[in-house]
Amino acid sequence: MGVQRCLLWLHMYAFPDHNAKLLVSLYHDFCLTVIEQMQVAKNNGLLYDENANTEQKGGPQVISVVHTKAEELNHKIVVPPNGFDVLVSEWMGYCLLYESMLSSVIYARDHFLKPGGAILPDTATILGAGFGRGGTSLPFWENVYGFDMSCIGKEVTGSSARFPVVDVLDSKDVVTDTAVLHYFDLATMKESEMDFTASLELRLPESGAAAVAGVTWCHGIVLWFDTGFTDRFCKDKPVVLSTSPFSTPTHWSQTIFTFEEPIAITNEKSVVGSSASVGSAECPAGTIRSRISIVRASEHRSIDISIETTGISSDGRKRSWPAQIFNL
Repeated sequence: MGVQRCLLWLHMYAFPDHNAKLLVSLYHDFCLTVIEQMQVAKNNGLLYDENANTEQKGGPQVISVVHTKAEELNHKIVVPPNGFDVLVSEWMGYCLLYESMLSSVIYARDHFLKPGGAILPDTATILGAGFGRGGTSLPFWENVYGFDMSCIGKEVTGSSARFPVVDVLDSKDVVTDTAVLHYFDLATMKESEMDFTASLELRLPESGAAAVAGVTWCHGIVLWFDTGFTDRFCKDKPVVLSTSPFSTPTHWSQTIFTFEEPIAITNEKSVVGSSASVGSAECPAGTIRSRISIVRASEHRSIDISIETTGISSDGRKRSWPAQIFNL
């Protein structure tokens, strides 16, 4: 995860006329980035040294680099309670919450940020969609340097149904509309809200260039996240950082969850009286509903994800598949 793993947040204290009195850069894990940042601050006369006298201070010296956790910051430096104006953090991990430092950010917000202070980003949203055959490794195994190795591909795909895959999914392999799974308001949320259960309802696009006639096979669900720097705190230029497969790829990629078996989906009416199972080619689903739970795992910074999937035909018949459990 590189720098994301190291960087916890950056916060500023009391900067009237846009001049910071103290800017604290806080890291949990010690890494090269910490050393580099300290050296840059020192070389430019900005590294804060509370022990230096006035004659020794050659510049504004407003940057303090601290190697600690938010929960232990008071043990390292004197921090005024709720005295910081801005809290900036790049805390996000794969699928938003894997290896995330969100709990520490919430702690910093509640203990160090002044009432009405800005937290950036201030929103985060997990979104998802269904993906097709191209989102699996099946096409690769059908032609490996001219050899048909699809029998191996089926085994590999079966393994993928037990383990999430972090990779960049080509937008052309997304076969359903995008749906919102969960939304976080980082200015107000509680730590307990990091664990949640929500549902995605996936359907084929009904119009536009993405609309598809007939039956489409959905091989699983891909999740990604957007973080917002909204006009609540960024009135001049609000912006969204997106890790969507429709956006420029990032190091977060997307998180891919493969079904045990693909599900047929269509926009067309089901055949009334059909005895075929919902989700089959003879009776494709009109909607795929997935109930998804994401909770913090016992292993530090890991998350457990369960997906319960139900196919619903246009005439209301349902078929449910066994829950799939993933660990990330």
